[in-house]
Amino acid sequence: MRPAVLTDPAELRAVHAGLLVPAFPPEELVDADELVRSVAAGTAEVLALRDRGGHLAVAVAEFFPDAGVVLLSYLAARADARSAGHGGRLLDAAIARWTARHDPCLVLAEVEEPGHHAASPGRGDPLARLRFYARRGARRLDLPYVQPALRPGAPRVPHLLLLALHAAPELLRGADAVDGPAVRTFLERLFAAGGEELPADPEAAALFTAAAGESVAAPPLTA
Repeated sequence: MRPAVLTDPAELRAVHAGLLVPAFPPEELVDADELVRSVAAGTAEVLALRDRGGHLAVAVAEFFPDAGVVLLSYLAARADARSAGHGGRLLDAAIARWTARHDPCLVLAEVEEPGHHAASPGRGDPLARLRFYARRGARRLDLPYVQPALRPGAPRVPHLLLLALHAAPELLRGADAVDGPAVRTFLERLFAAGGEELPADPEAAALFTAAAGESVAAPPLTA
């Protein structure tokens, strides 16, 4: 089963409604119109696994070429198709595709921090999610990460972790660190997309200060 690249607006809206809305709280999820626009503009890509019953799993990436970063924004599986390995197969295929097309790059992902986000039948278990990424060699960036607002006027989402799922050799800084300027440029672009140009409040200042050096520590993820 090979993933398909989705570009049709109707199919993108169906995936958004059927897989993403049940899996993510509203403050963490772009709306369907924004997803369609981003795919059309080439700043995002949606990959999906399908069978005769419909979409099994979906992965959404955002591209930040001037930072050399691909952000895995969302990874979700249909509720009745979980624990069957679909998410892992899709993620492996997605990383292989994105690293081949955007080399050198960092592939980053935002995940909820266990202890601050509750498990639920629809949205899954944050601790199990961390274990999923740890099994794939993910690294945790040593940053006080907060997801910026996804749109002007929306709230930030605190208590998230920023993981590195892949780092090209050119962007490694020793055994357990990645390139600081790439991470900082990514953060600047991410905040600007939500209408926050270089915010200076204490929460944002702590994040940008931690990414101000030549490297950001990225030890192996443990869960």
